[in-house]
Amino acid sequence: MIVDLSPTEEQQLIDDSIRALLAARLPVERLREPGGQGGAGERAAWGELVELGIFGLGLSETQGGIGYGLPEEVIVARASGAHLASPAILAQMIAVHLADDEARPGLMSGQSRAAFANVLDGRKAHLIDGGGASHAVLLSGAGIALLPTAALGETEPFEGIDETVFMARLSGSFADLPRTSEADRLSLMFAAYLVGVAEGACAMAVAYAGAREQFGQPIGAFQAVKHMCADMAVRAAGAQTQAFHAAILFGRGQDDGVEVSCARLLAGNAALGNAKANLQVHGAMGFTAECDAHLFLKRAHLLSMTGSSRRAEQARILGRA
Repeated sequence: MIVDLSPTEEQQLIDDSIRALLAARLPVERLREPGGQGGAGERAAWGELVELGIFGLGLSETQGGIGYGLPEEVIVARASGAHLASPAILAQMIAVHLADDEARPGLMSGQSRAAFANVLDGRKAHLIDGGGASHAVLLSGAGIALLPTAALGETEPFEGIDETVFMARLSGSFADLPRTSEADRLSLMFAAYLVGVAEGACAMAVAYAGAREQFGQPIGAFQAVKHMCADMAVRAAGAQTQAFHAAILFGRGQDDGVEVSCARLLAGNAALGNAKANLQVHGAMGFTAECDAHLFLKRAHLLSMTGSSRRAEQARILGRA
């Protein structure tokens, strides 16, 4: 089967619109300051995100949505990852698919907000950027469900691997949920977000390699750095291709779980690999808090462990081989 991965004119307009908004309102450097962390910048721009229609992008018109599909949601998720936007944006996008007719309008209009509640090993759960959220997208086992945050129990804030995301431990007990097509939809959105992280790290490394000079020339002219940047671009492109391929098949009703798992696995590898390479390109400065390189690595680790894991995706692929 031939699958055209080139964006349509409308998809390109969606991509351009969301990237323009994110560049203006949510630049990566906002995360250096506490006032831009924990989804604060995203909440300040919530009305503009609603106005763009991203929270109803993949819903049918009969449900009050715009009538696009998963490929368009993947485009938004990818752009969000490049700017290290709060995972709460993805939670809001999937929540409208899980909500009933009563809750859906409030989520689409932004009057109600959602956040992820990620269950780890069946024993503990974490609420991610949940400040002000009325709903939680529960990620437990292989499945997902939408719950009111009041049903999660008491919360206890703590500092996680990514200090720019506000985390809270949940006191409730949560059973595993079965995998559904909506869980696959979300997994592809996570994959696209991780592709964006990989692309953002690559862009940062290339920009630095072109500006930083040693021995009278940009370090990007040195073969070792040049090869490192080329490897980053290839990793990101491979992951992006698989994510878009899986999203298009999903939109055609051919939602093959193996394609989804391949996309999630490749995207996680690309995000982590590129984030690490970005640190190396920046040299000693890349290991300092003043350099934004560490933000990509921490976010890649967090999103790779949210709702799934490398081992879980490998098991799913091998189980169908």
